[in-house]
Amino acid sequence: MSHISSTTPDRSGIGALRLAAIDIGSNSVHMIVAQADSDGAVTALWRVKEMVGLGRISFPSNELSKQAMDRAIASLARMKQAATQRQAEKIVAVATSAIREARNGGDLIERIKRELKLYVKVISAREEARLIYLGVRASRDLGNKPHLIIDIGGGSVEFIVATAREARLLESRKLGAARMTAQFVHSDPISKQDLRNLRDHYEQTLRPLVARIQKLKPVTCLGTSGTLENIALLCGNEQRIVADRLSRLEQKLIRSTREDRDRFQGLDDHRKDQITAGVILVGTLMRMLNLKQIEICGAALREGILTDYLSRHRPDLQIRRDVPDPRRRSVLDLARRCNWYESHSLHVARLTLRLFDDLKSLHGLGEWERELIEYGALLHDIGWHIAPQRHHKHSQYLILNGDLKNFSSKEIKIMAKIARFHRKSAPDPEKHKVYASLDGHSRRVVRTGAALLRLADGMDRSHASAVSNVKVKIGKKKIALTLLSSADIQLEMWAVRKKRELFEKVFKSELVIESQVTRS
Repeated sequence: MSHISSTTPDRSGIGALRLAAIDIGSNSVHMIVAQADSDGAVTALWRVKEMVGLGRISFPSNELSKQAMDRAIASLARMKQAATQRQAEKIVAVATSAIREARNGGDLIERIKRELKLYVKVISAREEARLIYLGVRASRDLGNKPHLIIDIGGGSVEFIVATAREARLLESRKLGAARMTAQFVHSDPISKQDLRNLRDHYEQTLRPLVARIQKLKPVTCLGTSGTLENIALLCGNEQRIVADRLSRLEQKLIRSTREDRDRFQGLDDHRKDQITAGVILVGTLMRMLNLKQIEICGAALREGILTDYLSRHRPDLQIRRDVPDPRRRSVLDLARRCNWYESHSLHVARLTLRLFDDLKSLHGLGEWERELIEYGALLHDIGWHIAPQRHHKHSQYLILNGDLKNFSSKEIKIMAKIARFHRKSAPDPEKHKVYASLDGHSRRVVRTGAALLRLADGMDRSHASAVSNVKVKIGKKKIALTLLSSADIQLEMWAVRKKRELFEKVFKSELVIESQVTRS
């Protein structure tokens, strides 16, 4: 179980991952940037909230206005820029009720994707409750006894009863402060009839749910979200909402006009029109559930997004610890996604590098080229994931379209072409467009890498790592290649002979292939 702290992380830690989680709510857009270390520790680095008010317009009409969508786009653009500046490698964004219920919510999602290249997942009400639970659990020790968790948003209210081990109740009701204000508050201050209708609606909607909550016997109540945080502040205590103080605040708000609320110290400007509905809801809940207080918890949906993402990508953190180089990590990630034959690929890559190093005096290539040739060798067979036939071409496609991080487009093309030419036809600029698009030096890297990879792949023809090593002896017109093995390697000898044509063209030498028995 991940625990999210707010202490300063050790930024020198090997394998740390920076993540940003964005919650596009009915009232506001929240973002948290956090660092996940390879040992599972998660540290919040930075938080930001911007009020965009999507729900103020959408709930009465079920349609997002262009102005509200423009505000959301501008806010998300700033957040994306901030996340990038803080080295976040991944941005995970979700949207809740305002977008989920709007007739044109899909239009906003498409705009965000098109204009910002951000992919937003619209989550269900139950999923929202589940993520809130994960966020609270990551920041609080819930222990073995059940706790009631309430999250009041602009459109919906989530109710969770849970222990540290499990969520026993995950429910959502359309009782958010913005929605209820739009539906029931028609005057300023609220009229007696509107107040009566609002309270009746709350009680009728909550009564069956309250009975279920009471049966689960929660020992405490935790409140999350900006609405509850703001109510606690108005009650004079940021940490909790106490029943008697809330009652006094409720009476004060019922009599207040917007002009009066402008003078309320600590009240968010964007909540001045909907805080009355929010406080009446909290008061109704506390009375129906006989709550003496609600303790404020700062963690909520966005922390749950982080926790959920990390729980599903825990192997990635292990890889980061084992493979600190981000380029190599990206290559191995693609290989694993393609269900690679790991032992064969690693062995072939090792033999390819041995050939590269022993032949350096002839090819004259450096460390940059060596790295790309190694990665091409590691990925040479990932196309088998699609089909054995033409798998070299499938490997090329997967490398070109595999979302490899930290590589230039030229580097990706070089790796893809090395994998492409590990079998069948040799590189030819007149026949192969991607190869033809490369500059002269890059083509030389591809030809050299493919020539070496073909031999190394032949040396593991049986996929049994029978050839333990290789020795190279360079002559004037001949290169002697000695395969070392303690096993019978006639199949490997045959395969290397079949694959030597490109090598002899690249190195302008005849290849002589021998074997040597080693002690097992």
